[in-house]
Amino acid sequence: MLGRRSEIANLQSDFFRDKFRKTLRWLMYFVIIIYILIFAIIYLILIQPEHQYYANTTTGMILPMPKTGIN
Repeated sequence: MLGRRSEIANLQSDFFRDKFRKTLRWLMYFVIIIYILIFAIIYLILIQPEHQYYANTTTGMILPMPKTGIN
């Protein structure tokens, strides 16, 4: 009887150990994905392309406006 209980306890501890390791592995994957997304957001905020402005004429032509040194 005592052998059966220890066998059940060993099976349960193996089950919970395996589930803990699997959960921890998934958690590490998600942490890495979160860091990648944070760096992508920081990159998109800091490295923005320069704005390009256009003008249109009364006939509907679109003309790029020249850049000026004034911001």
